[in-house]
Amino acid sequence: MRSPNRMHERSTFYKYMSLNTAKIVLDSCSLRWSSPVLFNDPFDVPREVMPGINEINIGKALARKLIAELITPREDIQNLNPRIRTMLSDFQKSFPLGIPAGLIERFQEMVNIPPVGIGAPAAIQEMKDVWRGMLNNRRILCLSESPIITPMWNHYADKYKGIVIEFDCVDFLDSAWLIAKAMKYTDKMPLTHTAEGMAELLFMPDNKSIEYINNEIIFIKTEEWAYEREWRISTYARPNSTGQYSDLKFHPFELKSVILGPLFDASEFDEVASLVKMYPRAKLFKSSFGNDRKISIVPLP
Repeated sequence: MRSPNRMHERSTFYKYMSLNTAKIVLDSCSLRWSSPVLFNDPFDVPREVMPGINEINIGKALARKLIAELITPREDIQNLNPRIRTMLSDFQKSFPLGIPAGLIERFQEMVNIPPVGIGAPAAIQEMKDVWRGMLNNRRILCLSESPIITPMWNHYADKYKGIVIEFDCVDFLDSAWLIAKAMKYTDKMPLTHTAEGMAELLFMPDNKSIEYINNEIIFIKTEEWAYEREWRISTYARPNSTGQYSDLKFHPFELKSVILGPLFDASEFDEVASLVKMYPRAKLFKSSFGNDRKISIVPLP
């Protein structure tokens, strides 16, 4: 039966790791979920929101966006923030033939001296502080959709000497990987990085902007990382948890296969094979450098 929590149609995911890490994973039946502050990409999950942005920058960007909306009103305003929607609707009713040029000029003055509430600086600082605290408590597991990505074997599996573990998305166990989300690879700046982006967020309904800040930017990386074909699961540290990572158990039935790297040390085989026997469904595979310049994988007897 399909789990109601399933968010995709994938059947399996893969985790690249060194041999030593694989031994720990297999022996403990657990995976390490990390805070983003430990990630190797300093731009992956912004360490700070609104860097170098203050209430004046945001006020000016918001004023420019409002003026643009008044000059060229959109046909459908239902998906906007209710506060913005009410304001635009009132103007459209008051000026059905368009906003007078003189009024637009007055609005232009707001760009130079935007009306900023007295509590705006504190609110922005609070948002930045909350984000930093959230980063420490966030726990993320990174997986890949393929076991034959050559750079992944090099970077994450100890230069081809490590292991890739395949995890099955088991509906009746409600596997954690059922809620994995694919990464979006883009070189566009997150909305939280520019004043214009923050103005865009303020135009969204509150639930949409909160969803973007809390979740969407967790699943954005620059295009240079697209080769990883990464999927990600995001949660938070459990109560009373300390440090910047958590080792969380998975069900033995979820481990589907163990793939030994092309340069795997044969002297380690017996120990790994013994650990794999702890998992009722797990099968052993060996990878190699194929003549077609790709990683090939074959089952072991």
